[in-house]
Amino acid sequence: MSTGNSTIVVGVAEEGASGAAVRWAAAEAAARGAQVHLVHAVPHEVPYAVPQVLGVHAPAAPLPTEPPGRPQEPDVALRRAAEQVRAVAPGVPVRSSAVRSTPRDVLLEAAGRAGLLVLGPGRNALFLAEHAPCPVVVVAAAEPGGARGVVVGFDVSPAALAALDFAAAQAARWNQPLRVVHTTHLSVDHLALTDPEAYAAGRRAARARARVVVERAVAAVRERHGVAVDVVVVADSFPSDVLVERSRRARLLVVGAHERTAFLDALRGSTERAVLHRAHVPVAVVAAPARTADLRRSPAGELVGTV
Repeated sequence: MSTGNSTIVVGVAEEGASGAAVRWAAAEAAARGAQVHLVHAVPHEVPYAVPQVLGVHAPAAPLPTEPPGRPQEPDVALRRAAEQVRAVAPGVPVRSSAVRSTPRDVLLEAAGRAGLLVLGPGRNALFLAEHAPCPVVVVAAAEPGGARGVVVGFDVSPAALAALDFAAAQAARWNQPLRVVHTTHLSVDHLALTDPEAYAAGRRAARARARVVVERAVAAVRERHGVAVDVVVVADSFPSDVLVERSRRARLLVVGAHERTAFLDALRGSTERAVLHRAHVPVAVVAAPARTADLRRSPAGELVGTV
């Protein structure tokens, strides 16, 4: 059985949603020679009555553990998803699992043994993109017609380096060009008023220095993956705005998953969050290798079904 980097895990919702994500994963598995593992989270049973939990004195009439018909829903959703995989990529091996736990825990555990986690949009997508131990692709809709190329945001951080390598490998796999987008904020000083020409020249020089740094990183992946690379350096713009606009006709947008705190979030916001909410194409979020190693998880739930 294929494992590790040859497995693509797909989160499947109860109602069989995220069809675009399932189809994207199927096509990607065919391109990689990988298998697809469809994973569905089943809520825990409730073995006690709500009044007892709340401390209310009432007859202990136990709640039903699951609504009528619920046991069949995971099977239906997984079966429909498997049919979608086979329709897109008939030769791709596909297996399905239903696990009794929360979606976050189930998918984090499954991602620990996978090369890629693919999700539809939803409340868990950002959490999993930030915490999964493998790259995460969020597919809100099918890629636009005529889409071409892979776009990656690059800020010279360890996560950005990992994202750059992932994006270059993806571009090579698809035989597509790679566009590397770097945003930089240039300082404003008194020259802006006293000597506008010198100020403009200084800004051009700063942008050129930023390009040199980016080109050095790009040279390594260009040689390693053999892809055509276009470098774009944009000054004084929000990274998320630039990435969303530059990726509008791309097949994939790639960003790094950065370590951060609530304080840093308040200061600068989250590029990953903004991109996931606004992008018009599938988005891949890639963590730095050191963080990826720390995020390998132990089993999180009880397996209740597998195909």
